[in-house]
Amino acid sequence: MRAALSILVVALAGGVAAADPAAADRAASEADALARDGRFAEAAVRFRAAWDADRLRPELFCNIGISYYKARDLVRAHLLLGQCLEQAALDPKFVDAARTALASVEGVLRGAGHTPVRVVVEPAASSVAIAELGADGGFVGSRVVWLAFGSYHLAAHAEGYTDATAAATAATAEPVTVTLTLRRPAPAAPDIAIARAQPPSPVSVPPPRGRLPAYLATGGTLVALGVASVAFFAAHARADLAASALDTEILAADQRVVTRWNTVMGIAGAAAVVGGVASGYLWYRALHAGVEIHPEPGGAGVSLSGRF
Repeated sequence: MRAALSILVVALAGGVAAADPAAADRAASEADALARDGRFAEAAVRFRAAWDADRLRPELFCNIGISYYKARDLVRAHLLLGQCLEQAALDPKFVDAARTALASVEGVLRGAGHTPVRVVVEPAASSVAIAELGADGGFVGSRVVWLAFGSYHLAAHAEGYTDATAAATAATAEPVTVTLTLRRPAPAAPDIAIARAQPPSPVSVPPPRGRLPAYLATGGTLVALGVASVAFFAAHARADLAASALDTEILAADQRVVTRWNTVMGIAGAAAVVGGVASGYLWYRALHAGVEIHPEPGGAGVSLSGRF
């Protein structure tokens, strides 16, 4: 490579202010001094520092690749010179010389234990970094990179996408393709409060048909009322006969009969009152008592409701 390639003169398009031109000039001067001493790998590091200080001067970036070319670090030289030729406003003479150097580098790499790795990235504007090449292993978009035999780790990044990573193995001179596809992150789930589950309402079951006790109590009450009525009329009739008795013996007999009927009437009347109360209670329970079933996580609960 001609000595003219060590320092590039590039016409910048427009007068855009640099980030830190003074720092970039100092680092570039140090890099020139190292290159004159033949310390090209160290010169590449200082040109990298100059480029980081002022990225509006593409000649600083191109000199990184030139330095690696002279240091015979052909992997980095190929990657960086390829990106250098994509810069705008480069001197046409330098462009021709850089292309010649790039072709020479490819020829050496092709026959010297290197693998052409085609990195395909989507979306196209994603930045890619090869971890094993450090700061010099970065580029944007899809590209063919020549790598010495070995294992490499690639990572891709793009704003609004989830980073993607891939591994590549260079083992032969046959081309290898590595695809990095970045995807947009899934939308965050809406923050919806989960309502606490309410227990199901109890299921009411109609009251059972057990009305036999109520029927029996009602029947007993009616019988007691009938007996009391018969005893009343019988006692009343015998009392009328006693009023017309002609002698004391007949009167005494009639009075004894009236007393017996009154006793029967009293007992039957009391039984009718008790039976009426019992009948009313039993009918109320039969018609108003109910069963409720309460569903629960481990089964169900049953309750009997009524007034007693």
